[in-house]
Amino acid sequence: MDQAPRSAFLAAIVLPEERTSVMGIVNVAKTLSQSAGPLVTSLLASRGRFWAAFVIAGSLKASYDLGLLAMFVNANTKREKEGEAAPTDSVGAVDSVQAT
Repeated sequence: MDQAPRSAFLAAIVLPEERTSVMGIVNVAKTLSQSAGPLVTSLLASRGRFWAAFVIAGSLKASYDLGLLAMFVNANTKREKEGEAAPTDSVGAVDSVQAT
């Protein structure tokens, strides 16, 4: 999940008072993992396994997205937490994210 969709998704799920800390944790984890990437890639390339870097990167990206989905699959949006009825159609869901 790229930066903008991830931020919109987290903003829709997380309460406003928790938003800064959650975004901070996600960005720190992303930065640390990006720092380790060149080291792992150089180790794989020196052993003739450069292709494995792409397989590992794709697997980690997919598992990150699935992990976010698993963590928040049963989570209520801010509107649901505040007692409002959540929109059920896809257009209303987009409007609820943009309204935050």
